[in-house]
Amino acid sequence: MDNKSIAAILASQYQATLGTLRQAIEKVLPEQWNDQEYHNPTWQIAYHVLWSVKFYLGADPESYTPWENAIEGAESLGGSQSWENPDAGVKVEGYHTKEDLLAFITDIENSLPTAVEAIPLDGASGFEWYPYTRLELHINTIRHIQHHSAQIIERLKSKGISGFPWWADKNQPQEWA
Repeated sequence: MDNKSIAAILASQYQATLGTLRQAIEKVLPEQWNDQEYHNPTWQIAYHVLWSVKFYLGADPESYTPWENAIEGAESLGGSQSWENPDAGVKVEGYHTKEDLLAFITDIENSLPTAVEAIPLDGASGFEWYPYTRLELHINTIRHIQHHSAQIIERLKSKGISGFPWWADKNQPQEWA
């Protein structure tokens, strides 16, 4: 299989996971969007994963261009490691609306085919902390989207919200009977 075919498959899988995330975001009730029930509000988890997709679709950290509506430090979810926290002196202010993050998903989706094909799949990831190929970085990033989408879905299910059909590829799934 050639790289162009593999890149098309990767783009389809990115779209599937972003579709899952979009679906989850759309189902979050307004009172759950920015609540303090959990360590990180739902909007911040969604933003974190979208920020990271945009970041890792780039060639390397130096080539990263922040999303036009970025909230400084919001990409960091906090934790015991320094890289899990905003830079010193940065206080996350405000929050993104659902509409903001749905637009961010659309921006990413529109750039996917070009971004995935831009760097050879057998080349280095471009990120020293991921010492493997670009192909494996794509797979890791797709898994990251799915991880946090599942986290949001689990929150929703705990509130009695259901109806999350499986996205097999870029095509929106049919509702299950």
